[in-house]
Amino acid sequence: MMGTVYTETVVHLAPEAFAKDVPYQVVIVSLEDGSRVTGRVRGERIKIDDRVEQAEMHDGVPFFRKLA
Repeated sequence: MMGTVYTETVVHLAPEAFAKDVPYQVVIVSLEDGSRVTGRVRGERIKIDDRVEQAEMHDGVPFFRKLA
């Protein structure tokens, strides 16, 4: 799954279930078919309009990484 970052934010204060992950980046990605999906970021921080691809799925959550 590939797309473009529509918006992003960094979570610094998370619910208890995700507290060990902070800080982490959450993105909304506009996919090539025009739909949007919310996911998290693996690797380097990404910004709006960056091209990304799904790196993995963990507990039903897609994790994206920046395309080179």
